[in-house]
Amino acid sequence: MLTMLTEMKMIPHSHFGMSGGIRSHMLIYTVVIAAILTVLFDLGRIASLGAFFYLVMDMVVHWGVWKNMQHRIAARGWIILTALALDAVVLVTFMLFKWRSDSVIVIVAFATILVVFLAERLYLGRFVSRDDVLDHSGHQ
Repeated sequence: MLTMLTEMKMIPHSHFGMSGGIRSHMLIYTVVIAAILTVLFDLGRIASLGAFFYLVMDMVVHWGVWKNMQHRIAARGWIILTALALDAVVLVTFMLFKWRSDSVIVIVAFATILVVFLAERLYLGRFVSRDDVLDHSGHQ
């Protein structure tokens, strides 16, 4: 998935002097990030981070489909908005639950999510035109 997003110019990529293709580089980046998470957090905290990231990502996808694609794919808006609302309920409930037992992981999760959103907005706003992002003609 990272390779596909990189080829679509939706995430930045640097070779850092490595040989090989984008797929190999993305695998190495994923392994490095996993190693850093393993050193910094225990398995429960890593799972919590994953849950936060997944729920936010799922909500962003639902929002994007509702806003940009529901008519193209003949999706029912109420179903998409219901899924979005249910994700929000689960996210808030999970956040409150984790806040009571481990508030640090909630802060870390939302801080990293914010950094990812800001970095992505900066990257897409500065270096990629909207037409480049929307042109998927080279992908199957």
